[in-house]
Amino acid sequence: MTFNSVPYLCFLVLAVGLFWLLPGRYRRAFVLLASLGFYASWGLLFVWLPLLVAGIVYLVGRRITANPARQKLSAGLGISCVLALLIVFKYRGFLLATFHVLGISGGTHSLSLATSIAFPMGISFYTFEGIAYLIDLRQGRVKLPSFPDLCLFFLFWPNILSGPLVRARELMPQLSFRKPFEARFCFEGLDRLIWGLVQKNVIANMLGIWVDRGFAPGTTEIPSTLDGWSVAIAFGLQIYFDFAAYTNMAIGAARLIGVTLPENFRQPYHAATPPDFWNRWHITLSRWIRDYLFFPINAKWAGAPLPLYLSLLGVMALVGLWHGAGWGFILWGTLHGAYLVVYRIYESWRSTRAGLSDSRLAAGIWRALTLVAITVAWVPFRAATMHKAASILSAMFYRFSSGRTNSSGFYAFTVALILFCAIEPWLMQKLTGIEDHAGADGPSPFRIIVRPIAYAFGLLLFLLFDEHNAQFIYSQF
Repeated sequence: MTFNSVPYLCFLVLAVGLFWLLPGRYRRAFVLLASLGFYASWGLLFVWLPLLVAGIVYLVGRRITANPARQKLSAGLGISCVLALLIVFKYRGFLLATFHVLGISGGTHSLSLATSIAFPMGISFYTFEGIAYLIDLRQGRVKLPSFPDLCLFFLFWPNILSGPLVRARELMPQLSFRKPFEARFCFEGLDRLIWGLVQKNVIANMLGIWVDRGFAPGTTEIPSTLDGWSVAIAFGLQIYFDFAAYTNMAIGAARLIGVTLPENFRQPYHAATPPDFWNRWHITLSRWIRDYLFFPINAKWAGAPLPLYLSLLGVMALVGLWHGAGWGFILWGTLHGAYLVVYRIYESWRSTRAGLSDSRLAAGIWRALTLVAITVAWVPFRAATMHKAASILSAMFYRFSSGRTNSSGFYAFTVALILFCAIEPWLMQKLTGIEDHAGADGPSPFRIIVRPIAYAFGLLLFLLFDEHNAQFIYSQF
């Protein structure tokens, strides 16, 4: 039951309607049951897994609170157990394939058995939330709740599959569901939900048809330079609109029942530098990596350059591995680590040259380089094989050739989306201004006339393009 499907929309209408009809004391139990039902719709086989993670975190949390002298050992044990589940269910095939290449595999039978086991949906997200919870509990930032409340935190249906990655201190206080109904919950929720449907079914899925063709592993010839750049840019746009669609729909669904999830995107292709990109792209993952991995690693080195640069490379390689069990993902993460290192070196060099600090030319160059670097890194991320990635990259930078193989519609659609991304901040500012002028609640021409028309048009587009229904990209990670 994907977010961009009619069955899910029916489920959502029913769940939200019953939620507000129920007395407040029954809402937590209802949302937990609805979340279990939603997760079970992907298959009953792995419903137990998020419950197991919740059980491990709960039992370890009790040990942490009961025996402060052994908090570090207990937290380490719990984190190791959660990581072991993630490795077994997500990376077993990748590890066995790597061992097989190195000649230390247990044989092709064990490899085929490992790869035949289904991938549990959302495991990358709720395991990271479990690790963060144990660290926060040990550091006294959160308290240990009841086991049902912890299950609700991990299974909360709007964000269980692909985030945003939430922290217990952000979400758990809201899961008491004590807020009375407010009209703005509907406005804010439907705004995000319907825009997410359009982003996914109309934009991301349409781009996906051309992107799949451009990255098809069966083709051996090197594409033209125009096609190489076009398909790389198109995938960058596809994954942005695809993941932003899921995030908008997750935030919207949560908002319909009065819950606020953290933002996950802030016009990432307006990034001025490589670090700025990670302040705008998958924001909740970026802060998780920063707070629970990067800062602890670098705390002991007091900002020494070489350990800092090595940790940037290593941490970003792990970010790539988190996205998928493949060398293309690791290369993508390592490239972003290299971008961050280069920019850090530039910042150190710039600090000794006062004229560069306010240079518009330098800022413009970095903005252009950042966009090019991000586009280059998307190629190994998307390509099915390293050979295919090398073929596209060589067309982009080395083996220049003319010609094009895609239809004019593809290039026109891609250029239109580039222009949309360029004016997206301005559009958001204008819409926010209109909303602020209309007030928080109450009737206004914007709410009475414009909003219903926009909702109807968005739903019509969703239904017209529903034949291209496809799974969200990040649900595969």
